[in-house]
Amino acid sequence: MFFEGAEKKLEIIVDKSLQPLTNRPDSFWKEIVAKCEATILSQIENSKMKAFLLSESSLFVWDDRILMLTCGQTKLIQSAKFFVNELGADHVDCLFFQRKNEYRAQLQPSDFLEDAKNLMKDFDGEVVRFGKLHSHHTQLFYTTKEYSPIDSDCTCELLMYDMAPEVIGFLTREDLTIAQIRDFFQLGKIFPDFELDDFVFKPYGYSLNGIRGEDYLTIHVTPQEKSPYVSFETNIKLCSETRVFLNHFLEILKPFSFDVMTFNCTTELDFGNTYMKTIHVKDSLKIGYEVDFRYFNKRSEAPEKMYRYKELD
Repeated sequence: MFFEGAEKKLEIIVDKSLQPLTNRPDSFWKEIVAKCEATILSQIENSKMKAFLLSESSLFVWDDRILMLTCGQTKLIQSAKFFVNELGADHVDCLFFQRKNEYRAQLQPSDFLEDAKNLMKDFDGEVVRFGKLHSHHTQLFYTTKEYSPIDSDCTCELLMYDMAPEVIGFLTREDLTIAQIRDFFQLGKIFPDFELDDFVFKPYGYSLNGIRGEDYLTIHVTPQEKSPYVSFETNIKLCSETRVFLNHFLEILKPFSFDVMTFNCTTELDFGNTYMKTIHVKDSLKIGYEVDFRYFNKRSEAPEKMYRYKELD
């Protein structure tokens, strides 16, 4: 069974004339999600934001912005175009559209450059890549309209591949419960004051949204043997504590490789003798964001055995 876990990501920040976005009816968000061929499973909210758990990842809504992550073969560009056409490109202060390298890019309904060209029909923007084209990388379209991010605007993404066999074995158990997965990730310990909303997919897979005031976190697990992938993302102002959160998930999942991408949350990362940094890209966007992209591999101490395919597809 193959499923593409790597997310496409959309963030749109709007001007004051469209705020607060949180006042828009849930039917509006349902339609936006439907445009990319996903559905809303559940939602939570507080006085600052709404969080929708999707059949393929997550949608977060604040008064001034939205953040949407979708995986699988979703058409996130269609949600982006719908939002812009409904509310007006002139009212968009800033837009990001981001795509990670995929296991099987040929199965996607469009590629990143097609999506970027589509957005350029409505916006002036720049197209950039962090990382190597034939290795781990992220491609990003962003609008170049004059804009300055607020001080609290930061993001940290941890994208993990090829988890340890015992981890895959646990996460692909067909009888897993939400309580068991929360305990496995020790979420109550590391995020005790977040309201959580999560879902276990059949035969396996897991998604979680968490909110606290304006802060969010999200976890998505694709444990399939052919495309093992787990992502964690948050806007918590980590900087000085980044390694604590990252090490927490790395110690639990034991991935063979992972990417760390941060926006306005630069910190030095050193994982000692366990992981080595293979790629590091650090640059500034024209609209006030400092971006770091780092790709790490586990250090190899001994030869591994060849892999025997159990089935072909």
